[in-house]
Formats: sequence, structure tokens, C-alpha cells
Amino acid sequence: CSRSFGLGTRIPWDEQYLVESLSDSSLYMAYYTVAHFFHDGDMYRGSTSLLRPQQMNDQVWEYLFCDGQYPNSSDIPSDVLVKMKQEFDYWYP
Repeated sequence: CSRSFGLGTRIPWDEQYLVESLSDSSLYMAYYTVAHFFHDGDMYRGSTSLLRPQQMNDQVWEYLFCDGQYPNSSDIPSDVLVKMKQEFDYWYP
């Protein structure tokens, strides 16, 4: 849910809109199911990331969170993608 005023998080690609705060918290919880892959297992230590932000395109997110097709063009190792998908599916069956 989005709007142009009130509480929420601004959408990076269109500052006019906010993601409503309840939707925002739902997105964060989904993200946290795979966040440890970005921080070598420890998001508080500031360790080196296993993945680069550029690798996380729409096709990868669709695969992980929306049961989209496997992103064959991704350069993320297949074992990592499959494990990320399993992590999300475990918490959001």
C-alpha cells in the first residue's frame, strides 16, 4: 500500500510515494529471511557480503518471494539462490 503523505518509507525510485508503515514492516520481515546471505551470516558484524546489490534484480526477487521462474540469467550461484528460496519458503509457506 502506498501514499504520498504520512508515516512510511519513501520509495527510492520515486520520492513522491511512501510505502505505508504496516506494509513496510511486512517487507522487512520478508527481507530478513534472506538478509544473512548479504552479510556472510552475521548482519551485525559488518562482514563482507556474499552478494552484490546489483545481483538482486527483479527476476531474483520474483523467484525468491513470488514463486517466479528460476532466474537463469543470474550470476548468483544456483546453490545460494535455492537456499535463499528455501529460507523464505520455510518462514512464509
